[in-house]
Amino acid sequence: MSRVWLIMKREYLENVRTKAFLIGLVLTPVWMGLVFLVPALAKETSKSERVVIVDETGVLGAPLVRELEKLRTPDDRPRFLPEIVARAGAGTLAELQVAAGQGDAFVLVLTPSLLDNKRAPGVGEGAPALYGTSGVGAMEAGRTLETAVNLVVNAHLVEKHHVDPEVAVALLKPAVRYTGLTADGERGGAAQAIAPFLTMMLLFMGIVGISQMLISSTLEEKASRVYEVLLSSVSPFQLMAGKVLGICAVGFTLLGLWSGGGLVAASMQGLSGLVTGTQVLLFLAYYVLGFLLIASLMVSVGSACNTLKEAQNLMAPISLLLAMPLMFALVVMRDPNGTFATVLSFVPPFTPFLMMARVSSVPGPPAWQIPASLLLLAVSTYLALRLAARVFRVGILMYGQPPRLKEIWRWMRTP
Repeated sequence: MSRVWLIMKREYLENVRTKAFLIGLVLTPVWMGLVFLVPALAKETSKSERVVIVDETGVLGAPLVRELEKLRTPDDRPRFLPEIVARAGAGTLAELQVAAGQGDAFVLVLTPSLLDNKRAPGVGEGAPALYGTSGVGAMEAGRTLETAVNLVVNAHLVEKHHVDPEVAVALLKPAVRYTGLTADGERGGAAQAIAPFLTMMLLFMGIVGISQMLISSTLEEKASRVYEVLLSSVSPFQLMAGKVLGICAVGFTLLGLWSGGGLVAASMQGLSGLVTGTQVLLFLAYYVLGFLLIASLMVSVGSACNTLKEAQNLMAPISLLLAMPLMFALVVMRDPNGTFATVLSFVPPFTPFLMMARVSSVPGPPAWQIPASLLLLAVSTYLALRLAARVFRVGILMYGQPPRLKEIWRWMRTP
């Protein structure tokens, strides 16, 4: 164990003393902050949108224009620039739809059916419609336009049917408002909703991002023939174990600093109950087991290849596999205890990420699934490390042409 410790210590110090480590330590939280800051800044400088109103009713266009003129951007500019067209023929409407699809304007068609209680188009009459481009920003503006149209149409119906003003105001107000709660019955808010995704991303950066350092480190030392000297004093397994544990400690250091800073920031915002002590312990357990599992793949690739290009080609399918938990993140967050999320969280390469996302969700997974997933992950990690040790033992002394997958499989089968 003393030799493993020495290799681990060397690997750890060699990485944390580099400028790249310090840059990553600072830039990663800055990057995550910009992910939330940039959209807010972009919203502050949103542009005024042109709205073409095809008013076939003759009565809704003017009040709708007045309603839209009340809306302002955060920098106090008009949110919309409305213009009324009394009626558009088929050709003109088609041209307007093309302009809407290209993002030049929103097109709002108000038909007489809006004046009817049923709001159903009459014979030979088109249905009311709102057109715009399919971009995310346009959809957000479209929802604002929908709200404005609903207010104007409802106000017209209230006036038409002589509804009491107090009743009309009450009808426009929501009867109840949804409030998300934590497992302790406290108000959760948006922070609780995005906690599963942030936890998954933090684990992904700490496991997949950091473990890739093993590939470059193994390739560099293999090219310099350092292993031929080291193997005269240590066994291949001790060498591999020291390297994996050293890089694991590097990732642990980064995660500790990032998570600590995040928890302090959350506490300053009054969100100290967002993460429990049990979740922190589970985070550490899933990180260690998940890192050792993924690191076994990385060190196998690094030892079996001779150049970075060969390693990238071999890593391509593995990278696609490791990115799949992020693809399933939204599904898991929507229904953390559904069949789909439960089954995927018991697939070993996905277990650390998806199980922590489920643990951070409300409600969390059934109590028995947590130890069961940890046991399955531990067994999978043990088997992966044994197979990686067999590949590492042969690969670090192999030079020349890169081995084929069939040959690597033969190495893994050799005790």
